[in-house]
Order: sequence, then C-alpha cells, then structure tokens
Amino acid sequence: MTVLDFSSLQRLFDAFPDGPIPSRAEDGVFDRLGQILAASRAAGRLVCQTDLMALVRHVLRRHSLHASQPALLAVPVAQGWPTREGWEQFGMRAQSGSTGRWLIEARPWRPAWVADSDNPIFEDVFAEHHVRLNWVRPIDPFVGEASRFADYVSPGQREAVRSAILLPPGETLIVGLPTGSGKSLVAQAPMLIGGPEGSLSVCVVPTTALAIDQARQTADLLKARFPNREVPPLAWFSGLDEGARVAIKRAIREGRQRILYCSPEAITGALLPTLYECAKSGLLAYLVIDEAHLVSQWGDGFRPAFQMLAGVRRGLLGACAGPPFKTLLMSATLTPDTVRTIETLFGPARTTRMVASIYLRPEPQYWFHREDDAQTKTQKVLEALRHAPRPFILYVTERRDARRWLRILKAEGYARLDCFHGETRSSDKVAIIDSWAHNRLDGIVATSAFGVGIDKRDVRTIIHAAVPETLDRFYQEVGRGGRDGRCSAAVMIYSAEDRGAASQIASPSLIGEELGYERWDAMYAHAEPVDPTGHLMRLDLSVVPPRLRRQTDYNAAWNMRTLIMMARAGMLDLESEAPERIAQFESEAEAAFELRNEEHWGRYFGQVLVRVKEGAHRDKEVFDAIISQERTRTFEAAKAGEAMLDALLDGRVEVSALLDRLYRNHADGRSVAVSKACGGCPQHRREGGVHTHYAEPAAFGIEQVGRPDAGTWRSHFPHLDLGAPIILALPKDAEEDGVLPILGDLVALLGVREVSVTRLFRSQNVDIEALHKRAPDGVLLVQDLEEEEVRGPTSYQLARASVWDAGEQQPIPMFLFGMDRPLHVILVAATTPDPWHPQRRLIDTGGNVLSFDQFKSGVRA
Repeated sequence: MTVLDFSSLQRLFDAFPDGPIPSRAEDGVFDRLGQILAASRAAGRLVCQTDLMALVRHVLRRHSLHASQPALLAVPVAQGWPTREGWEQFGMRAQSGSTGRWLIEARPWRPAWVADSDNPIFEDVFAEHHVRLNWVRPIDPFVGEASRFADYVSPGQREAVRSAILLPPGETLIVGLPTGSGKSLVAQAPMLIGGPEGSLSVCVVPTTALAIDQARQTADLLKARFPNREVPPLAWFSGLDEGARVAIKRAIREGRQRILYCSPEAITGALLPTLYECAKSGLLAYLVIDEAHLVSQWGDGFRPAFQMLAGVRRGLLGACAGPPFKTLLMSATLTPDTVRTIETLFGPARTTRMVASIYLRPEPQYWFHREDDAQTKTQKVLEALRHAPRPFILYVTERRDARRWLRILKAEGYARLDCFHGETRSSDKVAIIDSWAHNRLDGIVATSAFGVGIDKRDVRTIIHAAVPETLDRFYQEVGRGGRDGRCSAAVMIYSAEDRGAASQIASPSLIGEELGYERWDAMYAHAEPVDPTGHLMRLDLSVVPPRLRRQTDYNAAWNMRTLIMMARAGMLDLESEAPERIAQFESEAEAAFELRNEEHWGRYFGQVLVRVKEGAHRDKEVFDAIISQERTRTFEAAKAGEAMLDALLDGRVEVSALLDRLYRNHADGRSVAVSKACGGCPQHRREGGVHTHYAEPAAFGIEQVGRPDAGTWRSHFPHLDLGAPIILALPKDAEEDGVLPILGDLVALLGVREVSVTRLFRSQNVDIEALHKRAPDGVLLVQDLEEEEVRGPTSYQLARASVWDAGEQQPIPMFLFGMDRPLHVILVAATTPDPWHPQRRLIDTGGNVLSFDQFKSGVRA
C-alpha cells in the first residue's frame, strides 16, 4: 500500500487531478495534504489553496533540512493553483520548470524586523529535532495490564501513579509533573486497575475542551481494557442533554460510573446532590483536580468555584460511609504560592503529601517582538503564520479578538482552521476537538479556554498575538507545542496596549480590609449555628452589608470572595453539607423533580458552611491585620509575577532562569528542584547556544502509605527481627527452579507489596509480569535494582522482597541493608559473600537468616 510521503506527493502533483490518493500518510503534515488533495479531486479543482501553500512550505523546508540540500517540488501552473507571487509570499522561490510547471523551493525565513541573532526563524522546528531526553521506565505489571502501556514515560510519572494508588484514604496528594509527562494516567490508573463497576473517580477540569478530550482518551482505554462493556458518557458539560445527565447520575448511584470529567461549577452545583449520595454509599474513591494551579491563579478574580471545591471536599469526606476518598491535585506549573494555597485549602498539612518531578520543557524555542502600530502588528502576525510549521495555535486574550482574528484569517484564504473560546457552543467544542485530533484543522484561534491538557502531540507552533497575564499562563500555553518531544516554536508579537491589558487582568480582585470586615460582620450576624460549639455555621451569601443597598449576584460573589480570602488567610475552613433529597426518582421523573425544586436548590447553593478557626474574628483590628497580611502577600506575588513577565518580554534573561525562579520551592516538606532546559531564546541565541542537555529531575514517591500488618509474618517466623533485613538463603536446586514460587508466597501470604530484581532476572523470568495477581489487592511494585543502586531506593513503607541473583559474580549492593521497611526479605544464593567480610558467606552472619526449608515449612504451617 502506497504511503503519502515526499516522493508520492510529487507523483500526485504530476498526475493531478487524476491518480489515487494514498489512504495512509507518513505523518500528520502529509495527512493534511492528502485531505486537501482528496477534497480537490472530488471538487474537480484545487481547494484550500492558502492552507496548501503553508503545508507545502513545511514539507519542503523539512525535507531540505533532513537531506542537507535544497528540496524541490514541481507543481502545476494552472488556473486555481497558486501563482509565482503566491508561492513567494509563503517563503518559496518559484521558477519555470522544463515540464511547464513551477519548480518551487522553500527558503529559510529571515524577517527584517527580527534581530540578526534571532534569524532565521523556525529552522529547528521544521527539522523536528527530538530534544526531550528518554527517561522511560518499565511499567509496573499491574498498571501495564490495566492500561496496555509498556512503559512509564518518566520516573516522575511512575512515582506519581504509585503514590496515587498507595495514598491512604482521606489524604491529599499534590502532583507536579511537566506537560507530556503523563499526568492523565495518574487519574486514570486507579479506575483502570479496578473492574468495570465499582467506586467513582471525579476529575475536575477547568474547561469543556479538556473534559471532552480527556473523556475521549479515557474511553479508548476503557474499550481496550473491557472490550465487551459499553462505555458510558464520561464528560459532564454545559451542552450535555438532559437524558445523558440523568443517565450519568443514575450510573453514579448504581456504581457503574467509574470516572467522570466535569467542571468545578458542576461539582459545586448540579452534580453535588448525587455526589453526596455516592459518598454516603461508599462509592466515591477519588476527587481529582486537574490544572490545580488555577485554585490559586483564577480563584480570586475568575473562578471562585475552584476554591469552593475545598469546602465541597470537606463536606463529602464527612458524608463518606467506610474509607474516605482520596484527593489528587495535579498541575504542570506549581509555584510556591500555589502549593501554599492548596495546602491551606485542602489540608491539613499533616495529611497532605507531594510528588514533584519538574524539568523545564526543552522543546519550545522563543521569539518576542513588540509592535505598537495595530495594522503593522496584524501584518507581522500574518507573515509569521504564512511561514510557520503546522499545526499551530494562535492565542489571544479576549473572545472578541479570537473572533476578529478568525475573520482576518478566513479573509486571507485559510479554510482549515477554527475558533475556540469560552462562549463557543458545546456542540461546536466537541466538533472542533474531534477535528483537531484527526488533523482536519491546521490551526486554532483561541483564548486560554482551549488547549489546557489536550494531548495533541505534534503541535509545532504557538503564536501569541497578545500578552498572557502571567508568566505561568504563557508557559502553560507554550506547553501545547512539542508534546511529542520535538522542537516547537513560541512566537509572541505584542504591543504596549497588550502589555497593559495583561497587567490589568493580572491585578488581583481582592476585598479591602474595611469592606471585608463589613461583609463578614453582616454574614455572621445572620449566621445559623450548626453545632453546639458555634464554630460551624451556615452563612447566607445574599446578606447585604449596611452601606450597600440591595441583593445582587455581584454582592453574593463578593461575599464569596471575602470567605475565600479568609480561608486563604487561615481564619476559617470552607465546608459543605449534604443537600436534602425528599425522594429519589429515575429518568424523566428525576429531571422533573429537580426542576420542581429549583427554588430549593437555589436556596441551598446560596448558602455556605464554614468552620471558624480564628477566635478573634469579630475584633475588627485583628480581622483587618490578618486580611491585610494576606492581601499584601497576594499583591507582592502579583508584583513579582509582573516583574518576571517584563523580563520575559525584554528578552535579556534566559527563559529557563525565569521559569526556574517561578517554580523552585524551598519550603520544608514541599521542596521542588527544577531541572533547567531551554530550546532557545533571545539571550541564548546572542550567546550562541541552547540549553537542552538538562539533568534528570529527582522523582520520589510518598513515604507514609500505611504500615502493613506484620502479624502473619510473626506468627510464621516469631524468632526473626523485622527491624533488620531477613536473609532468605536459596540452595542451588531452588535457584535452578526459580525464585518466582517463593516470591509468589511472599506476595500472596506474607504481605509483600514491592519486589526489586535485576534487569537480567526480569528479562529471564517473564512470569514476574503476572506476580501481582497473587496480591490480595492486585497491587505490586516491581523495582529495578540497578536503578536503585544509582538513584537510591524507593521511599514507600511497604513490605519488600529483594532478589540478588548475581551470586559470587558481584558483591551484593550495600544499600539493601540500610533500608527502613516494615519487612525486608533479601533472597540470595547460599554462596553469596558477606559484603563486609567477603571471606565468609552472608548466611553465616547472624540469626536473622532463614533457610529455604525453614521458609517452606513455615509457610505451610
């Protein structure tokens, strides 16, 4: 079967409009070209001419760089095809060929308005250099079986997945992983490991686009995992029809909805009654908040529902029957301020763990250009788009700007693009995301509503025609490119007006001390005590302070902001309580019930439950001092962010240095070291180099996972000391028969949940991949001894077995004897030397030794 590639593309041009279009393409760029040519043949004329020229430029420039010599294509000279001037406008030289065709060659783009050191633009991106280092690790077999993945994409993903599964019930895990490091699997793995029915994982995501995209990916995993089961709707969003909503609620109550993606507004609103029922039934397993940096970044001025999630979580925890659910908060960009806010709202600190393995993305290359004349700026953005690799995202800040740019690009002849923003209709969002995923669109004009977390791996270009309000948001949006590990371009063309708009948006919308106290005093005066202590109370958000005149949604929003600010300052905890349900109805009857009780639900969601922690909250001086301190901290963080954004635009500081400053954390117990990388920025290019050889970031899982019950081991082997490693000696015949049966007994009967073996042992004993099936809960970590010797052992407080199969060939690693584990059994050959005294055998070193026969008889006892 012919594949559409550079050679077959020339044959298609030669035969156009005749000749078959290959059904398969070499990659996404050729797939796009194939779609255009197939549509052109069907129409009897060339369609999408402008898009075609951009894509042809892409394949020519890429082929030239790969072949280290100019690549040429002969294209038709015919009506409807580009003229010589058209090809040249897209950066291609067009000459008359011997066959009466244009012979075109793509040239490097060197815009006159960019500094010499920054030219040419896009060359490494067209060359598609793979710059992300390969840190894949063999996957734990129990995760591989559930996900069908062969590897963890990074050590950080491995430890995050393990930590999420091993996290004790009721606790909180903060996960910091770069984009492209597999955060999605952290939320999906617990659900995939379980059966097709059971407890629910609720995944809160910030945008409809992300909910739809994550649901699409997860549905594919579920179909592969349970091929004979129908996959229910997995996303709850505003455009979902009422029948689907009723079906999802019913599935949640019946334990058939294993995972659901939704917005914070949904979980604090329409879904809340059903989630309380789920918690009371013991069917809620995980609350996952993706892009958790928005808890801090958007909570004050944009999305208070993100911070209200903290109260909903506390209420649901209180309603749980049986073990409480686990909470995961995940982000690629966790600043110290964000971590502090998360810990305050989703703590307490003693039950909050953190896994962070942060490296800066090496794929993006950065260019910045200021142009204050609006018309000239527009022309420069258009020039960049004509020369840019595909696919691309053009980011703006305002919805009206997204619509305006779509009109401009359509007028330029671009047909294979669309517009995505907060007001895009839900049905259109679904269609756009599907088209984007299947290469039917070459570009998206978008606000920040598009792209967060969407796994489009081959995005090559991100262009900003505006200034994002923070460095963090800029880096998030740049991170949409190069998720496949290959170079991507990040170009910002902005004006002074754009910078001013960003500053205005970034200014925190915070309540003042004086009015804040008035709002709190008014709400407290009308509060309804919920418990005898008076600390837990129900507040009415519609209460109006004396100096204001009437109830409005605006007033209620500022009352909520006041409470959020008090929560962030540690004065109170946001709580929630179970909504009363008079009866339960199914199908259309349930929908009618909820409509009839709209007034009831309106009253419910107009109230907030809080638990006061600050005893002097009624003392205005104390209140003002605490709120003033929190306001000052917030404004100082915003001011520091403004300074870093200005440094970014100035181009005089390495981008990696700025991002390191933004994300590095020195807080006790929350330390984050950033592995710096930069594919190229103005400062690097002036210095004549890039910084893509970054160090592997540290990756450590949580320690406290609940100590296992060692009673079974003690009942079988009471004479052994569990405070030291137990040496299990293997006679030669046991070595030849294999140690897997012994490991199986340790896992099935004696509580071992971690096995560490050499790479040779794993390759020669493929049945170890099924060892987890002997574990009562199906969970077993398989660790690489060689990696542990270099990087250090894992930190999980699990019962462990280590297999040393090198015998006398190599000395046994010393680190195995210093590990703090509730149980550690080291399986060695009887002839293995003592590492401290090589002249004697390890099994002759003391009383904490178990012979093979003693083990077998003890297990049978």
